[in-house]
Order: sequence, then C-alpha cells, then structure tokens
Amino acid sequence: MARAGQYVEQHFGNGKASHGGFLFQGNVSGPLHIHLETREKQHAAQRVIPFPRNEDVVDRDIFAMLDRLLPPSPDYQSAALWGLGGSGKSKTQIALEYAYRRSRDPACSVFWVHADNETTFTQDYKVIAKRLGLADGLDGPELLTAVRERIEAGQCWLLILDNADNLAVFGVGRTRSGRDQGHDTEEKQSLYDFVPRGPAGTVLWTSRDKRISGSLVGGRRAINVASMAEGEARILLETVMCREIAEDEFRNATALLAELDLLPLAVSQAAAYMERTATPISEYLSKLRRRRKRWQLLSETEFDRHRRHYVSNSVMQTWNISIEHIRQENHIAYNILHSLAFVDSQNIPFELVAKAAEMIARPTRYEKTASAKSVHIRDQDGDRGDNDKVQAAAVLLQHFSFLRPRTSGERYGAYEMHKLVQEATQYSLSQEDRRTDQWHFSEVALRAAISLFPESRRELWGECERYLRHAQLAAEWSGLCEGEAEAAVLLTRVSDYLYDHGRWREKEPVDQKAYEYRRKLLGKKHPETIRSMASLATTYHDQGRFGEAEKIKVEVLALRCDVLGNKHPDTIRSKAELAATYHNQGRYEEAEKIKMEVLALRRDILGDKHPDTIRSTADLAATYHTQGRYEEAEKNYVEVLALWPDVLGDKHPDTIRSTADLAATYHNQGRYEEAEKIKVEVLALRRDHPDTLQAMHDLAVTWNSQQRRPEALAMMQDCFQLQCKVLGQAHPSAQRSLRTLNLWRPGKKISRIIRMFGRKLRI
Repeated sequence: MARAGQYVEQHFGNGKASHGGFLFQGNVSGPLHIHLETREKQHAAQRVIPFPRNEDVVDRDIFAMLDRLLPPSPDYQSAALWGLGGSGKSKTQIALEYAYRRSRDPACSVFWVHADNETTFTQDYKVIAKRLGLADGLDGPELLTAVRERIEAGQCWLLILDNADNLAVFGVGRTRSGRDQGHDTEEKQSLYDFVPRGPAGTVLWTSRDKRISGSLVGGRRAINVASMAEGEARILLETVMCREIAEDEFRNATALLAELDLLPLAVSQAAAYMERTATPISEYLSKLRRRRKRWQLLSETEFDRHRRHYVSNSVMQTWNISIEHIRQENHIAYNILHSLAFVDSQNIPFELVAKAAEMIARPTRYEKTASAKSVHIRDQDGDRGDNDKVQAAAVLLQHFSFLRPRTSGERYGAYEMHKLVQEATQYSLSQEDRRTDQWHFSEVALRAAISLFPESRRELWGECERYLRHAQLAAEWSGLCEGEAEAAVLLTRVSDYLYDHGRWREKEPVDQKAYEYRRKLLGKKHPETIRSMASLATTYHDQGRFGEAEKIKVEVLALRCDVLGNKHPDTIRSKAELAATYHNQGRYEEAEKIKMEVLALRRDILGDKHPDTIRSTADLAATYHTQGRYEEAEKNYVEVLALWPDVLGDKHPDTIRSTADLAATYHNQGRYEEAEKIKVEVLALRRDHPDTLQAMHDLAVTWNSQQRRPEALAMMQDCFQLQCKVLGQAHPSAQRSLRTLNLWRPGKKISRIIRMFGRKLRI
C-alpha cells in the first residue's frame, strides 16, 4: 500500500491522476484499490515532434557522422550540431531527419524542445508532460523535474534540443553569485539541470554558438554544420525547384550557388522563389547581381512547414537574433561586425579588425555636426586598440561563425566573413531608423582602410597588397558617410600601387571612381580632379587604347596650362605623357618635338638628376630607337642607367624598363650576345610585370635572330600566354606576340593558336 501511495504522488501529483479523476485526500475507511498501469503501457514509446518529416532533405555526410557519434547503446550519450545561423536548413533539418530515423524503432521515444530561451523550453516541456500523462497542476521547476525524470525512466529515448543559441540559460559562461559571493540573492537555476541524462538515452543539441563544444557536450562530440558542398547544394536546388537543372542552365546554376555562398537557407529560398514564380535561373541570377534587387530577393520569406511560423526565414533577417545576442554580450564584437560589413569578406587581417575597433572610439563627422546619438556603443573602460580585448571579440564572432580564421603564420592571423552575413548586416543598417549607424560604421571602415593602406613604395608593397581589396570596397561605400573626398585620396594610393605593378585592368575602375568623386566635389578644374583625369589617361595608354588616351591627355594639358601655367611640373608631365601617346600612334616627329621641349624644361627647372628629367631622357631615347637612330638611343639609355639605380634602385620598374630598352637597342645593332645577357637579367627580376613581358618578347626575338628557333618559339608562346592573362588578349602587345608566332609558325592559323592558348589559360 505504501508503494502505491508513493507511485501516485510521484507520477500523478497530489491532486489529479492521469485519468483526470481527483484523488480523495481525506480519511479512508475500508480497503483502497488503485489501478496501476502495466509496465508495457507505462513505457510505451511517445513521439513529440513539432514538424512533419522533410521528404526533400538532402542526404549529407553529417548523417554518417551522427551515426558514428550516436550508435545504438545502453548508455547515455549526447552530441551537438553547431554552425552559422541561417544554416537552419542544415542543423534543424538534419536533427529533424535524425529524429524520424530514430522513430523507426518502435520502442524509442522521441521528444523535441525549442531551446531558444527559458520560455520556449518550458512551453515544450509542458507539451511533453501532457503527452506523458503527468499531472496538470505541475509548473515551474517541479514540472521540468518531473518531465526529466519520466524521460530518464524510459527504455529508449531521444531528446532534440533545437536552437540552443543562448548557452547562458544552460549555465555556460555564468559566474557564481548569490551566497557564494556573500550576497543574499539566489542564483537562477540552470536549465541544464532539467536535461535528462538517463541510461539508453540520447540528447542531440543544435546551436549557433561553437562554445557548446566542450561545455554542454564533449569537445569531440560536436559537428560543425558548414555550408553545403557544391554537389549537395545543387541537389537541394533541384529538389526544391521540383525539376532537374537542364544542361544549358548548368553554368548559371553553378554561378547562382556561388553567389549564395552555398548557404542552404539561401539556396532553398532561391529555389522556392523560382519554382513559385516560374523564374528561370538566368533571370534570378541577373536580378541577384543588382544590389537593390538582390536585397529584395534575399529578404523574401517563403512558407516552410518545417519551421515555426512566427520565425522569419528571410536570409536578410535570419542572423538578427545572433547579432542581438552579441550586442548584449560584447559591444566591441558587435561594433567590429558592423564595421567589417564595409570591407572585403575575404582575407581580413587582424590588424584591420583592431584598427576598426580603435576607430569606433572616435566621433564621426555626422556626430560632430549633428550631435546625433546612434545605437553603437562606445567603450568607456579601456583602449579600443587593446589587442586582448579585440582578440576576445574576434573569438566571440568565430563562435557564432561570423568570422572564420584563415591559416597564417602570424600571431593573430586573418579571417574570412560569410558574404551573406555581410550583406545582411549592410541591409539591416540601410533601414530608415538605422541610418546614423550606417554612416558611423561605413566611416569607421573607410578610416581604418586609409590608416592602413600605405603609399606605394617597394618596401611597403606587401602591405599594399594585403589591404588592396579592403581599401577599394571601403571607398566604394564612402557615399554612405559623405566620405568621397577621403575615398578619392585612398583610391589615388591604390592607383599608384597598381601602376607600379602594371595591373592596368584593375587600375581603370579605381581611376574612374577617383575622378568621379573629385569632379563631383571639387569641380573639373581643380588640380586634384585633373590629376585623376591624367591617371585615367595613363591607364588607357598602357592598355593600348591610344585614341581614348590622347583625347583625355589633350584635355588635361589644356586644363593644366590654364590653371597651373606652362612651366608647372604637372603641366610639363602632361606634355610628356601626350608625347608618349603620339609615339605609340606612330607619330614620331610630333612625339620627338614635344619630348625635346619637355627635356629642356625639366633640365632647366628640376636639374639633370631629378627622376622626371631622367625619365624624359629615356623617353627621347625610345623615339630615337623607333626611328632607327640606335647610336643616339644607346647614348641616352647608357646615361639613364648610370642615374636610375642611385635615384630609384636597380629593381624599380623604370630602371628595369630602361635596361630592357637598352637590350632592345643592342639587338637592333646586331649585338645579340650583349642583348641576350641583359634580357635574361630583366626577365629574372619581375616575370609577371607587363614591362618584363615585353622583355620576354624581345628575348625571344633575339634568340630567333641567333637561329635558336625552338627556344625562341617556346619563349614567345609563354610570353603570349602571360600577356593574355595580365593584359588581355586584345592588348596590342599580346596581338603583336601572336602575329610573331604566326610568322614563325606559318602552318598554324591565328585562331587555332588562340584556341590552343585559351585552353591553357582558361580565359
């Protein structure tokens, strides 16, 4: 009789039995008869799964990993799926499929709990309590304890704890308080105390926070659910579109998956939209590549029966919860995340992260002029540039997969950021009520890039390359903070660096943007605007677009004569650059006349050893060479090469160029051995620079003149391939090399050679 009373009290509470009848609690006369459930009924398998099975789930390798971590066992075991928020189509759907696979065992109970917070956790425990027939009067810790104990008593069970993103409610990261610290307040009980851990049981967690590994589950029992492999993403695309990708759509489909960074949620949303609206892949891809339309598409919400109806499945909003959690936990991390939205998503050096943190502490122009208050939070208790604080913030962003570390030998290394996370952050800042923050964070990114991108000097080229893309993108976003003037200065540095490396195709949009900013802000006649015009003309010239270059150079020369005067160094430089274009157009007499005038002016104003004077001497030598006046050309080149190494260094592009030109002069004088020796030296200095590609061409010609046809042919083929890669197939230098190849191999058509090299280069 005592056992019966204990059973009633433990499993039915003090007021009601599972049948709904009240238990009499007064004095009882006569025998008491209590009907006990059979053991089979008491332990009958129960299923509480809130979503239907997803018949379209993509079978990923992670299922096999789960099977290895959670094999059939009489012991308790646990594991976790963690990864970037927004891969819910991965973590949650993998857990859902795993739940249904475990349901195949008729003896296995399966329960699902939304572990977002204490409210959702308790609500789902109430649902489970009802299914298990626990007393209706239970609430609070008593309810949670009763559910835990009943689940633990089962013969076989699985509990899914989904979206456990706030690990603090499970005790992770909490500091001891209350009585332990001498206070009277009592610490709130951790929800982890109510997670069952009985024999023959399995707990599977899903979370956005990497810290679940090593805390709620063992360090080796957590699986990182990253973006899908391309093949998996393609299967998902086809599955949701309800059709296979046609052969003529394959290239666009691959490009679409790349645009979406293989993120399952984004792929699924795109496919659902295309299926619902009968939009071809090519059209969707085209829209996606237009920023405003892209944001509109990515903010779409599609119905999904496999998720809670009140939770947005918009790609642009899916990270809001995680970002808000970061804001509450670490304001430096929150500010860094928003600042990095306006630089490149790849290869983000730690120094850029630290510089952004430092710049956040400084008021923006908007705040100075409007005394505006924004949502970003300032650090009141320390230096934003403190590497330890910044490192801790970066680690937190890694825990939520917002940053991914790159392999690096440096102390702090570099990171990558998911492209769609960047765009979602940009999108959230673009909303009307957040424009002040948008101004602030875009200005922080611009200031950080300006601070880190150095002037183009040889010893700093490594730093220039490191911050190149970040500088370009920060400048591109400068309109959000009215920072176009500063952006133009930054872009000028970028242009100088690209010039020094002969990267003309990359340099063109940089020059165009700098000119656009300066013309808008300063006017067409401002010296800095004219400078940007001249830089763009130089780019056209070096691309072989001599007609376009001439048109701009004539305009630049006229403006500088008007604004600066005929003898200003910039005006003289414009004359020299126009002469160079005339030279390349075959207008040698006009070129020679201007070059002699420029040389005389520079000797008079700047002196014989000024770099511009030396450059003019070399330019005049080039015209002499082209006119067949080799002795005069040689004399000038020898004079130039006696000065360049001391002025610029022996590895400067201008030094290398003059060395190559002297070698070409020796070649045309029939001095092949001297020419060859110099050309080999030039070639070894900088193989991929356009000027060195010219040296490759010249060396091949020299070898051909020495009857070394096989070597010459191989060198010219290599030269043409590199010219196509660096300059583009349409560049005059590439076309000249191709014509030479055609002459040396008359049996081959030009188109055939193009096809052959195109396959090698994949251009």
